[in-house]
Amino acid sequence: MVTGRQDLEGARAMITFAGTRRNFGNRVWDQLEMHPVAALAGLYVFCVAVFLATIPLPRADGQLTGSDGSFYYAYLPTLVLDHDLDFRDEYARLLPEKIVKRLHVTSAGRYSNKYGIGCAVLWMPFFLTGHLLAVGLRAAGCEIALDGIGLIYQVPTLLGSITYGFAGILLIYRACRRFFSRATGAAAAILIWLATSLIYYTTAEPSMSHACSLFAVALFIELWLAFRPAPTCRQWVILGLSGGLLALVRPQDATWLALPVLDMLWTLKASVRTGFRRCLQGFTVFGLTAGMVYVPQLAIWHALAGPSTPTAITQARHLFRWTAPKIVPVLFSLHHGLFLWHPVLLLAAAGFLFLYRKNRSVAFLLVVGFVMQLFVIGAWHGWAGGDAFGGRMLVSSLPALALGLAALIDWATDRGALRTVCILSGLFIAWNALFFAQYRLGYISRSGAITFYELTLGKFDMLTDLWRRARMSKL
Repeated sequence: MVTGRQDLEGARAMITFAGTRRNFGNRVWDQLEMHPVAALAGLYVFCVAVFLATIPLPRADGQLTGSDGSFYYAYLPTLVLDHDLDFRDEYARLLPEKIVKRLHVTSAGRYSNKYGIGCAVLWMPFFLTGHLLAVGLRAAGCEIALDGIGLIYQVPTLLGSITYGFAGILLIYRACRRFFSRATGAAAAILIWLATSLIYYTTAEPSMSHACSLFAVALFIELWLAFRPAPTCRQWVILGLSGGLLALVRPQDATWLALPVLDMLWTLKASVRTGFRRCLQGFTVFGLTAGMVYVPQLAIWHALAGPSTPTAITQARHLFRWTAPKIVPVLFSLHHGLFLWHPVLLLAAAGFLFLYRKNRSVAFLLVVGFVMQLFVIGAWHGWAGGDAFGGRMLVSSLPALALGLAALIDWATDRGALRTVCILSGLFIAWNALFFAQYRLGYISRSGAITFYELTLGKFDMLTDLWRRARMSKL
């Protein structure tokens, strides 16, 4: 009798446990449906905490800014504090001496800077916050240099970069919500953040342009979705302002400006006579507005180059092989291939098929935008991105891919595969986290190609080695 009762209680416990497992995905999904923005805000706090916690760690350049980020950042102190375009002092403080020696001095007698000013424009409020704090502390008797270089300047500025990354994620979520539920949009945004290179560039290296690039492209795509298919004249101005900012951050992202133009042409066939005049007016306003926003960048490059030195744009022409773009390596190479490093994006690309069922024109145009980015990056001589965590060159494509990912998630959940979605999401995030550790801790090359073993079993070798080191440190 006792045995029978124990068996009955054990069976009930097993049923309860199975129900808990079966309902776990539903509970997570319910939370995302009820509190999507809170979930995304929690990830933002996590990124900020990781960044702040790692500030004391030693860095190769001795600065929080590093690699390309130092060139983006250098615009701030030279323009805001020195009111000139002489980067001599900034480069001496921000860059290693061996790098400075290799920099080109133009015929104008200035160091060149091929990078855009868009990040500096976006970072300006945060940099000024650091400057006001530095001025206040100096007035209080603290010995703080007002040179725009110290941590008191860099920390607020890079927190601003992380904030723009978060704003880009919110815009991605908003774009997904135009077609899908809150939970689906939040899930897609979370995977885009945690299962791609974006998490690295919003924690470990926020001085790079990628967080700002994500924000600028996400803003442009969201505005396009809001105004399509036939924007008013005022809306074309807004799109032009957003498009000009997008190009200021990273000129190669300007291919996304084609989306509203192609979309308008798509609708032109409905009313050719009246539509042509409206198209021409809108395109003119759009182009002129975007061009006006981009003029300061052209003026700066011209001033830096001097009368007899090619500008950054002229020099860049020789760095592209338009007739032989490396599309397949960009996607599948062990040398930072987008889909090998971040397999969730392969599913996102497949998701465009399901987005096509929901909105043909949006799906088609997003695929066109993604393909144009692939072509530009594949044609560039440095398509692998140098020191790069995964496919960093295609971060600006993440807002488009997020809509494909949301479409796939929506299709799967409608067919009762919620548990599969949750399991795969966890695996993709874990895969990316292990890659993050491999890259940051030096277990794989930062600039070269990795091996297939490092791609797969190397992750477990790293965990074993870290466990062994932890045990040795306790002995």
